[in-house]
Amino acid sequence: PWSKVFSRKLPPEAVDLVSKLLQYDPRKRLSWFQAMTHPLFDELRDPMTRLPNGKPLPPLFNWLPGEMDGVPEDVQRRLQPKAS
Repeated sequence: PWSKVFSRKLPPEAVDLVSKLLQYDPRKRLSWFQAMTHPLFDELRDPMTRLPNGKPLPPLFNWLPGEMDGVPEDVQRRLQPKAS
């Protein structure tokens, strides 16, 4: 298991994400948008999250036209920041 490969200091969510990204079978591997909805990134969608210097995060969800083409609507909703 990947938990034996990575340091114990690594959050379990990170180990889970890496294990899903490194699946040998591409049908089992996460797509880019599935990876971005992983719980490891939930903090980035929280409007109260701040950088270590106290400043707000830069815009992370300002998609260009066409970038979300083909992404299921429910996934698009999960990718957007939570309402404050």
